[in-house]
Amino acid sequence: MERRRAIIIAAALIALAAFVGLAVTLSRSSPEGEKKDTAAPTQTDTSESSTPAPPLDSVPAVIEPQELADAHKVMHEYLTALGTYTYRTNADEWTAKARGLTDGSQAILDQTNLPTGQAWAECEWTKCSSTATADLKRDTVLSNAPVDGAGRSVTTLASTTVRLHQEKQTSQSTEFQVTATYTSGEWKVSGLQLADVGDAGITESS
Repeated sequence: MERRRAIIIAAALIALAAFVGLAVTLSRSSPEGEKKDTAAPTQTDTSESSTPAPPLDSVPAVIEPQELADAHKVMHEYLTALGTYTYRTNADEWTAKARGLTDGSQAILDQTNLPTGQAWAECEWTKCSSTATADLKRDTVLSNAPVDGAGRSVTTLASTTVRLHQEKQTSQSTEFQVTATYTSGEWKVSGLQLADVGDAGITESS
């Protein structure tokens, strides 16, 4: 009797062990297990492909802001000087000061003069005075050659208004492409090109 009971208990334990082994085997080969195993590589791929691009402000400026401000300053001074004089202006002093804002190239020197001939005679006769204002609108070309700082230049679209007081007051608005170049440690005007003439010869009240 005791022997039969022992055999029954042993058979029950063997059956239980077999059941547990089968359950473990099924859980390892289940679809859910496969899904978990394949999910990890997908997450790794996603994290590697989502590396952010460098911000735009990390790109170095072509010309530093302070240097750009210096270039604009000499442009403004030059454009203002061109249209500012009176009938008493000393031509030699005016010319020396205005041309001192340039790089000394012949092309820009030829454009840096007071009125001459009949225009100047009329200015003296009417005791004229002329004043100019300048507005720098936008930069159109920035260049920064990497060799010892040479060749750095800025070209800017600018608008000037010249008011001439003679028997009557007239004004003329003109747009220029003005260029400044970094020369011998300074920004100097190196080019002046007519872009547009508007409101030419408009008569104003005295």
